[in-house]
Amino acid sequence: MHRNWEKECVWGEGDLKSHYICRSLQLNTTVDNTLCGKLPVIQVLRNLSSLDLRHITELDNETVMEIVKRCKNLNSLNLCLNWIINDRCVEVIAKEGRNLKELYLVSCKITDYALIAIGRYSMTIETVDVGWCKEITDHGATQIAQSSKSLRYLGLMRCDQVNEATVEQLVQQYPHITFSTVLQDCKRTLERAYQMGWTPNMSTAS
Repeated sequence: MHRNWEKECVWGEGDLKSHYICRSLQLNTTVDNTLCGKLPVIQVLRNLSSLDLRHITELDNETVMEIVKRCKNLNSLNLCLNWIINDRCVEVIAKEGRNLKELYLVSCKITDYALIAIGRYSMTIETVDVGWCKEITDHGATQIAQSSKSLRYLGLMRCDQVNEATVEQLVQQYPHITFSTVLQDCKRTLERAYQMGWTPNMSTAS
């Protein structure tokens, strides 16, 4: 088991404090919490700072929660496209991820409670992306913006229960937070174009 992990894990540049990427955690997704503490690889995982677990079929909430509890240096966690990830898991991540700054939850099985938990329990998370999470509503987006002291980016792409009028309000009330929706991203793109000197061609064909 440990030999397989050595093949899958690639150290980053720098000293031992540098992070490495586990390219395939499927090798250990069947390990329960009891066995987890007995594996030599967990000692190595303690030094992780960035972990990408996108679209892993066998991934479960218990495994993710155990990893976050043990990997105290984790600052970026990508759980996108894992429909199994739920509110309880996100709450534990918010409570236990003391150094976590980025949390990606696109297409996860979460509701407003997940956003509320992040705002309530995390003092470090700056980036949250919950795009394509169909149960996210105006309430969750508003609550995390109001309560979080660290949030700087909230991805709401295709969260269809979040009204654009609500987002416009949040943009005005919390200018330090970037809210990402189709309309808001288009507006920022146009603003950058204008700043770079672009002007629309207003001429019409004769």
